[in-house]
Amino acid sequence: MRYAYYRRFHLRGKENFPKKGTPVLIVSNHQNAVMDALAIDFALPARCRMVFLARSDAFKKPFIAKILNFCKVMPIFRQRDGRDTLGGNQAIFEESAKLIGMGFPVALFPEGRHQEGHYLIPLKKGFARIAFETAEFLGFPDDMTVLPVGNHYSDYFSLRSDVCVNFGKPVPLKDYYALYRENPAKALLKLTEDIAPAIRALMLDIPDVPNYDTYDYLRTVVRGEIACRQGLRYGYLPDDLQADRFFAARIAQSSPEVMAEVREKTLRYKRDVEALGISTREVECRVHIGTFLKDFILLLLGLPFALYGFVFSGVPVLVGQSLSHRMAAKNKMLQSSINFVLGQLLLQGLFYLVYIILFCTLFPKVWCPVFLLSCILTRALWQDYMHFAAGAFRRLRAMFMPRRVAALEPLRKELCDWALDA
Repeated sequence: MRYAYYRRFHLRGKENFPKKGTPVLIVSNHQNAVMDALAIDFALPARCRMVFLARSDAFKKPFIAKILNFCKVMPIFRQRDGRDTLGGNQAIFEESAKLIGMGFPVALFPEGRHQEGHYLIPLKKGFARIAFETAEFLGFPDDMTVLPVGNHYSDYFSLRSDVCVNFGKPVPLKDYYALYRENPAKALLKLTEDIAPAIRALMLDIPDVPNYDTYDYLRTVVRGEIACRQGLRYGYLPDDLQADRFFAARIAQSSPEVMAEVREKTLRYKRDVEALGISTREVECRVHIGTFLKDFILLLLGLPFALYGFVFSGVPVLVGQSLSHRMAAKNKMLQSSINFVLGQLLLQGLFYLVYIILFCTLFPKVWCPVFLLSCILTRALWQDYMHFAAGAFRRLRAMFMPRRVAALEPLRKELCDWALDA
């Protein structure tokens, strides 16, 4: 199921997940709506049946509510939802405590809402209250833990992107029991303050949110040089995350005056790159005739398989993408969640069912599994083929204007020198 939407799924820190039966509350950063919950769920051992808590306003639309229920998500109410709704939380808290006591992990996102980028906002104390009330309900067990998790995506919206789920070191709740018995408010605050850096250490947290878009572009410019200098595998998401975290640390270490200059150079570089219709990859890696010939041969060989895959899966994929764009117009971070459920599960499954019925009617049934398998394999291939073709077109453009591309290299080097403190 995890590969129905993503190309590669990376799991780190699997050894940190508590053994079966341990009462655990999972807390994670929140950037990609329901996909965050699914990513954690896919990362867990098959023996674990996860339950999630999410803000109640996400359940307002019936269709979205059905998606959330499908993903085993329960609503949690906030003061902004109205004081009369807060009473419903007690039943949710009690149910959560029972589930945790029975060995079922419960997860929630303490930021209170999903973000539109790679950064962490201040955590709400609600998760700490749930943790302590659960511990009190269970008689303050010594083995109860809070498990921090960090989700990271190569792309929030594209099909066939990569995702990395990082499990951190469990935080024993028993270390806070004495403070909780003495002063519950201080215990809630202390746990919240300790969990925030634990989550931040597992994700990409770009400081200076007002300038986030500029920095988000800049990290793609300098990532390759950072990865090369640190001996990391460029293009491998867990290593890219490590390089990006190094980049974020450089932002935090640099003075406001230096960062103002870096932003100005970044915006100038981005403008010049986009004016050529290429990406920073073509500036970083010079394009030669050999590159073009290799691209041409691969595109030619892959074309029949891509066309086959597109014929049998292109329509549901494109329809799902179109509908998710429209339905998530007011909140673009819901786009992937809607596309996954509507496009990749419902529409894709319906189309495959129709294809199987037609194929079994027209041809011997023995070939039906072969046909279905070929559809699934080429479905992934044609989407990757389109990504590769787009990159090949940019490389072709860069090959025909080498001087203009080379003129961008000094500015790129300046940005990389800043990132590496050279």
